[in-house]
This record gives sequence, C-alpha cells and structure tokens, in this order.
Amino acid sequence: KKKQALPLPSAMTTTMGRSAVVCAAAAVGGFVLGRYLFPKTKTGDDDDEEDVGSLSSSSSPFSVSMLARKNIRELEPYRCARDDYEEGVLLDANENAMGPALKPLSKELKGLHRYPDPYQREVKELVAEFRGVSHENVFVGVGSDEAIDLLFRVFCEPRVHDVVIMPPTYGMYKVSAAANDVAVRKAPLEGETFDVDVEAVLATVSMTRTRLVFVTSPGNPTARCVSRDRLVTLLEKLPKTCLLVVDEAYVDFSDVPSMAPLVNQYPRLVVLHTLSKAFGLAGARVGTAIAHPNAVALMNNLKAPYNMNSLTSAVAKTALADRSVLHHTVAALTAEKAALKKNLVGLADFVDKVYPSDANFLLVKFKDPPNVKRLYTTLADNGVVVRYRGDQLHCDGCLRVTVGTKDENELLIAKLLQYAPAILHPASSQKNGAAAAAPPPS
Repeated sequence: KKKQALPLPSAMTTTMGRSAVVCAAAAVGGFVLGRYLFPKTKTGDDDDEEDVGSLSSSSSPFSVSMLARKNIRELEPYRCARDDYEEGVLLDANENAMGPALKPLSKELKGLHRYPDPYQREVKELVAEFRGVSHENVFVGVGSDEAIDLLFRVFCEPRVHDVVIMPPTYGMYKVSAAANDVAVRKAPLEGETFDVDVEAVLATVSMTRTRLVFVTSPGNPTARCVSRDRLVTLLEKLPKTCLLVVDEAYVDFSDVPSMAPLVNQYPRLVVLHTLSKAFGLAGARVGTAIAHPNAVALMNNLKAPYNMNSLTSAVAKTALADRSVLHHTVAALTAEKAALKKNLVGLADFVDKVYPSDANFLLVKFKDPPNVKRLYTTLADNGVVVRYRGDQLHCDGCLRVTVGTKDENELLIAKLLQYAPAILHPASSQKNGAAAAAPPPS
C-alpha cells in the first residue's frame, strides 16, 4: 500500500519557509558580491565570443586587421623624422652632420650619419618584383625571426590565444610563443612523407582561440616541400579567425613555386622568406613577410622605427637587383647535394636512409639510433659539425647535414668512414630490438 505523506506541524512549516527565504537571499547576495569582487575574465573556448561570432558570420565583411589585438589596432605608431622628410638640409633628427667617424669612406659608409629609410622602400620594390606581389604586400625585417615575433605580438593576446605548429619543425615558433605567453598546440606532420595532415590540423585548431598556424615548406629539419594543394585546402577550411603562416626559408632551392602570389586571393595567408639561405646573406640578417596590406601595415606600426640598418639595406639591394649570382649558387649547391647524397647512400653499412630534399641540406637516418648522438659529438670534436635531430618527432637516429663545398662534403664522408664503424653497431642494435620484441618464455 502506498504510504501517505504525513502533514507537518504548522510551526515547523513556518520555520522551514523562513529558512528557505534566508538561504535564497544569501545565495543571491553571494553571487552579486562574487561578481563584484571577482569580475569574469576571458578563459577557455569562450574567448572573444563577440568578435568570433561577427567574423564567423558569412554576411560580415572580412578584414585581416579584425584579427589583431584591440590595443594593436588602436596603436598610434611612433613617427620618426624620416616619416616626414627625406631630402633637404636635414636638421631634424639630431644626426651628426660631420659624418661617420670612419676612414676611408665608401659610398655606403658616407651616409651612415643619416638614419636609414624606416620602411625600406627600395628593398620592398625589389622583393615585390622577385616574389610577384605589390610592395604593399611586403614587410622587411631583421631576419624572418622578427616577422615571426611581430605576428605573435600583433595577433595573439597573451594567455588567451594560441598557435598550432606541425612537428618536426623550426624551433623558433615555440620560443616566440613562450616569450609572448601564448600556448602551443601540435598537429604533427605525416611520418616518412613529412606532409601536412590536413584533418589533424583542423581537429587541433580551436575555433575561438587559435590565431596562427605555422608550417615550414620546405621543412626544417625535413627538407621536404609540403603539398601545395593541402595548403590551399587549409586556407579554405581554417576558421576565419586564423592565419596560415607558411615559412619558405628554403623555397629558392626548390622547384616548387612560392605561395607568395596567393596573399591577395587569401588575405589570411602570410608567407615568410629570408636572404640567409639561397642568397647566402646569413650575416646580414634580412627577412621578409609577404601578406595582405592590412597585416603588413599592422606589423609596420609595431616594429622598431629603423629596424634595418643602411649597410644591410645596401647589401640586400645589391643581391636582389642582380640575381645571377643567386642562380649560379643554387645550381652549384644542387649539384653538390646530388653528389653528397650518392656518397651517403653508398655507406649502406651504417646509413639507413637519405630522405629526399628540396632544400640545401639532407636529413640522414643512421642505423643503430641509440648511438647516433655519440657519432654526432665525435664528428664535431674532430672538426665536422652537423646537427643532431634524433630527438625530433619522426627523426629517430637522424642527423641534419648542410650541403657544403666539394672539399667539405668529401671531408664529412671521410670522417664518417673513420668513426662510424666503431660507434654504430647496427647488427647488435637490431638483435637487441628483436630480443626486446620477443615474448617472454612460458
């Protein structure tokens, strides 16, 4: 039989009613006090919901500047003296009118008492002509590392936004992320082919928090160009709140064309280049970013007033104006790369694989991976320095070898023949691996 609820005494009912009212009032008061003392901060995937919503709407006009941090969009850039006037009797910048304290003076040195062009217009025109874009698409900086750092500072709110990288990849992205207090997500490249895993990238990206997706092509340390079609797919499928940054530091060694001409078709594309590699100007520190004019303008607003010095500018203009030396250098290195690869493949007793290369270096996988780091240090101690990459994803047992001159490459092979047989023991390594994989005796 179903039990009937017993009626409560009237006094108890009154007491319970009063208690409920008191509890409700305390809860409301605590909520109001909490909101006053601890205002809500932006965390998690609800960051910038209002901005993201407007960007995601197909009816909203898109501008890449909408992705920049609010304080950067509103930043009033420093105006230097050369923003206003470049010619005449220049008594505006507190320069030394007597000239530089150097002797003798070349044409470039004679002008060192004057500040350089803050926007490097002549360099930009030459870069634009070379890359097939407008000068308004070109940012010029101190190596591509300056452009990388500026992209973080312009588009990533510290402790709010994040970026995606595709390991194995260039280590500077993580360094810049840490310096700017920005979290890093990882969408690894495919093993062996080192191509972009589009679905993995799209699954890794946060619709509300990810602002930059970095990919190197040709890759470092992989030396491989990634699929152009896959990059275009990313551009079309990534959220509107996300920029795709393609780092093409080694593209001038490759037969694959640059993505740079696509920046106006895809305003969320940024392409990085450097004069350190194919142009052989690592000591000059010249890098460029090719992007939509709105993004370039934001980077120019934030950079230092005179970020590139006059001497570097003169060297860059010389190299860009006459690219015959560039073409000769690339052809010579390509021939040496083929010869070096052939010789490395011939060391079959301890070289497992030499990966295909679209760059000026080779990724070489050695047998007996646990001892490859010892081989690396032994080579360095005996005058030949390569780069150990066995601690990178998909690169177990790998050394990265830059293509040198004919004599340098031959010395490397000689040193490998001298030291590798005593250090690498492929047979015992395979035997130990087989033993480890064998099931225990029953």
